[in-house]
Amino acid sequence: MPNAEPQAKTPAQQAALSGAERTTEGLLTAQDALLRALRRPQPGRERDWAALVGQELALVAAALRDHRLEVEGAEGLYAEILRDAPWTQPRLRQLGAQLRRLEAEAADLQVEVRRVEEGDLQALHAIRHDAERLLAGVRDLLSKEADLIYERFEQPPAAD
Repeated sequence: MPNAEPQAKTPAQQAALSGAERTTEGLLTAQDALLRALRRPQPGRERDWAALVGQELALVAAALRDHRLEVEGAEGLYAEILRDAPWTQPRLRQLGAQLRRLEAEAADLQVEVRRVEEGDLQALHAIRHDAERLLAGVRDLLSKEADLIYERFEQPPAAD
C-alpha cells in the first residue's frame, strides 16, 4: 500500500493545535528559566537563590495553569482529539489529572521556597530535588501530548 497522507486538519483542530503549541512554548520557556535558576550557586546566598527560584517557579506555575486552561477548554486540544477519537478519553483524563497534579506540586514547592526566602533554611535541601521532579513531570506530560497529537493528526488514518 502506498504511503497515505494524514487527513487535512479542520479549522477547529488547527486552532486547538495552535493554542496548545502557544502554551507549550510558554511552558518550555518557563521551564528553562527555572532550570537555569536552580543551577545557580546557593552557598552563602540561600535567600537570594530562593527568591530567584521563586520568581521562576511562579512563571512555571502560571504556564501550567495557562496550558491546562487551553488544552482542557471546550475548544481546546483535548476536546478536539476526543471529538474524533472517543477511545482516547482515558488517556486525555490521565493527562488532565497529571496537569492538575503538576500544578499542585508547583504550589507546594512555592510554599517551601517562600519559607527559605523568609530565612527557614530547613527546606533548602529538598527544593532542587522537588523542582527537578516537577520539571521531569512537565517533560513527561508534554511528551505524552506530543505522542497523542502525532497519532491523531500526523499519521494517516487507519485502513481498518
